[in-house]
Amino acid sequence: MGTLSPAPVWRRVAAMIYDGLLILALLFMAGFVNLFIHLQIIGNEQLKAITEQGYNLGGPVFHCSLLVMVYGFFGFFWTRSGQTLGMQAWRIKVVTLDNQLITPRQSVVRFAVAIPALALGGIGLLWAVFDGQKRSWQDLASSSRVVLLKKPAGSSRPAQ
Repeated sequence: MGTLSPAPVWRRVAAMIYDGLLILALLFMAGFVNLFIHLQIIGNEQLKAITEQGYNLGGPVFHCSLLVMVYGFFGFFWTRSGQTLGMQAWRIKVVTLDNQLITPRQSVVRFAVAIPALALGGIGLLWAVFDGQKRSWQDLASSSRVVLLKKPAGSSRPAQ
């Protein structure tokens, strides 16, 4: 498994919060694009009337596109560098069991399992606390692991 140690759960959570803020910004942008498209198609007055009646502007296609967008964020970073922006900030990386970048298939499995793992109160992530190799449900399902990267040489903090 190499010399890299498993990433602590608290670092994973910190990276998730960081990435969650980025995802939130992407979802807001998608919502604005959706609103703009509706305005162009049905007009301002009709749109106002529809929303005042309690209808929302989302539908199955819009919600599926949001899910694809969120997966695209994670899948792109995981398969290209092994790190999302939040993972870079917290010096953690997702790798295969032999420390290689994960495949697109592994990223899909990892993402699909992460949804219930987090939706069930985070139990799938907390599983890493009790697992001997510190693996979460998404690690186990995708044959991957999240490792802690060493600090780059010469990156010590200045004395205060």
